[in-house]
Amino acid sequence: MARGEKLLDVLACRRCHISAGRGNRLAANLDRLVPGSPQGIFDAIRSPVLFMPNFQCDDRQISTLVNAILAGGEAAGVKVGETAQVVHFVDGKQGGENSFAKHCGPCHKSLSERFGGVGHGDIGPNLSGLLSAAYPATYRDGEPWTTDKLGKWLENPRAIRANARMQPVRLTAGEFEQLAETLRTTAGAKP
Repeated sequence: MARGEKLLDVLACRRCHISAGRGNRLAANLDRLVPGSPQGIFDAIRSPVLFMPNFQCDDRQISTLVNAILAGGEAAGVKVGETAQVVHFVDGKQGGENSFAKHCGPCHKSLSERFGGVGHGDIGPNLSGLLSAAYPATYRDGEPWTTDKLGKWLENPRAIRANARMQPVRLTAGEFEQLAETLRTTAGAKP
């Protein structure tokens, strides 16, 4: 179980999912899978759906994750009356006016509460839950991301991380606020 819990943390599954009562609810609440089909969970990790990163886990790692997910769900208990999370996906044309889709989407993807799935790129990391406690602390020196830090990063990524491949992104104040709103999560459980 400890290996599975560590993998949940390393892969940052909680940036989109609630597991063991912790994380963001941008996608399926993994605690609600109990007593779900272990094979179904296994298959979902092996062949991820749109906007779920493909972590390239081997069968042993996936089995470890499935066991941790099921154990975490049992420990958290099933929440009666919880509404199912519905994620809406739109074609690229509809999301074109969104700041994330316009400025970040060519390289990144993200699930958002307000806009559903945005972006289509696989060059950069998946930014789902970036401004939440469930996202890995990958800013500078292992710091968590905040709106202010995101602004500094976009101004000059190489000032934060010398070997960053990303170019500066110039946004108006309105574009930045919309981008931050897209990346914020509010429906999650404790980190």
